[in-house]
Amino acid sequence: MDLSAGAGAAVVSPAAGTVHFAGWVVDRPVLTIRIEEAGTVLLSSFEPVDTDLAAGSAVAAGEPVGRVAVTAARHCPQPCLHWGVREDGDYVDPLAFVTDRRPSVLLPLPGPAAAAAAAARGGNGRPATATAGRVVD
Repeated sequence: MDLSAGAGAAVVSPAAGTVHFAGWVVDRPVLTIRIEEAGTVLLSSFEPVDTDLAAGSAVAAGEPVGRVAVTAARHCPQPCLHWGVREDGDYVDPLAFVTDRRPSVLLPLPGPAAAAAAAARGGNGRPATATAGRVVD
């Protein structure tokens, strides 16, 4: 995922972990943080990032870990920060860690029909059920 970020913008750790890798990959500086959560190993990588941290350094959630680097090689039209996440070795969608990705559910607007349905349910929003010839909420 590419995030809009100006050169020199601060990069912070998304969670507590340890620096897994800090160095150059081909033509850009890369920082990878190893995060262990509930038996799962996440590798969160950022590029291009200038950092003074070395592999093995502990980092806290929200701690500044570097700055967006100025490099000649760019894949975005303007400076950006590329963020990737691997879960147990496989690349996954980073948005899954920062947003609720469940599908949206559209509900009807309240109106005369909704009011009548609520009244039929006893007004508490739960469906009414019939038991031995009488309605029970």
